[in-house]
Amino acid sequence: MKYVTFLLVSVIVSIVTGVPDNSERVTNGVQAAAGDFPYIVSVTVGGGHICGGFIYNEYWIVTSAACVYNYLPSELRITLAQLSLIADDPEEKVLAIYRIVLFDGYDYTSGLHDIALLQTATPIEFSSNINFIPYDEARESPTEKGIFAGWGATYEGGLGTSRLRSIEVTFGSDCKAYGEDQYYPNYMLCAGGSAVDPGNPCSFDEGSPLVQEINGVRYAVGIMSKNKGCGATAEPTIYTRTMPYYPWFVKVAGDQPTPV
Repeated sequence: MKYVTFLLVSVIVSIVTGVPDNSERVTNGVQAAAGDFPYIVSVTVGGGHICGGFIYNEYWIVTSAACVYNYLPSELRITLAQLSLIADDPEEKVLAIYRIVLFDGYDYTSGLHDIALLQTATPIEFSSNINFIPYDEARESPTEKGIFAGWGATYEGGLGTSRLRSIEVTFGSDCKAYGEDQYYPNYMLCAGGSAVDPGNPCSFDEGSPLVQEINGVRYAVGIMSKNKGCGATAEPTIYTRTMPYYPWFVKVAGDQPTPV
């Protein structure tokens, strides 16, 4: 039943949701193992994956506004400690959503402020496979790299993959090709799309975090928002930066736990 629901939602999601059907977006990724990405969650509708997200604290999830802006909290669930969308994983848990909070300035047309918070109906219990991730500003020199994981399609135009996959992403990209009305560098992060990048985020990857290791600690520096295809010659991907939303995070969701 889990697999059937996943396929049905994959086919119809671009028709019945607000996620644009022309923004095909992990290609050429490698499969993740248990505990690799304890902060990543799957956002689901009717048991089917539509987007990714990450754990902010014991009650809040961060995701893309485009993924959830036309839903009621009762329609959404988040799945923790999940690797496979087909089979149940150890420690996998499904939580109901109590509240959806979109950033007030979110613009669906341009993708500006493409960020949302989901409050869970019950607290998240942390473990080796379930944990929050702190956030920070990206280090964006061309020598820097990040990591991205999600359940997105493995090729342009495909359905979401059934297994969590990850890719390495380079920084220093230029997203000017999107135009000034689509790329706002103060609030958006441009990454990937170079000749050395092994792949790109793809459809159903929206909302998943772009992560960078800084001084030995992993930080969420961006949230996958949009790109122009996910093939080998695709343009860089645009992510919503996390740090500009510090005051909003604290106001709505409170502080994050102290890293151990």
